[in-house]
Amino acid sequence: MKHIHHTIGASFLTVTLIFASGLAQAKSVPGDGATPVVELMPLTMRYEADLKLSDTQIKALADFRNQAMPVRLGTQNKIISLRGELRMAILGNKSVAEKEALMKQIADTEIEHFKQRDRCVDNLRKILSKEQFTQLSKLYLDGLR
Repeated sequence: MKHIHHTIGASFLTVTLIFASGLAQAKSVPGDGATPVVELMPLTMRYEADLKLSDTQIKALADFRNQAMPVRLGTQNKIISLRGELRMAILGNKSVAEKEALMKQIADTEIEHFKQRDRCVDNLRKILSKEQFTQLSKLYLDGLR
């Protein structure tokens, strides 16, 4: 009888650990990355020749990317991490206050991400000619359809 209780206890512990590790693995997923509201820089690089970018424009765009990209990627990683924390808080039946605090952090970080994307577009407007920006915007919108 003692052996049966030990086996049941060991089995329960094993199942609990497997379940818990499964939840931990579900903490963050790539799909949690914020889908950009606008993402023009990759198109700018892809259509550099079609946009007829000057050497000065190419350098200005590279300088901006080198400055802004690490910050933006950090923000996106923070969103992924916070969404994972919220996922675990919901599954772990944390208090409403804890879950709402995480929700607020996610919302604030998403807003910062929107602002970063907005600054990127503002920068493109300054670097590109009006015609180039119009062409780039059309390429972007055509890709959304």
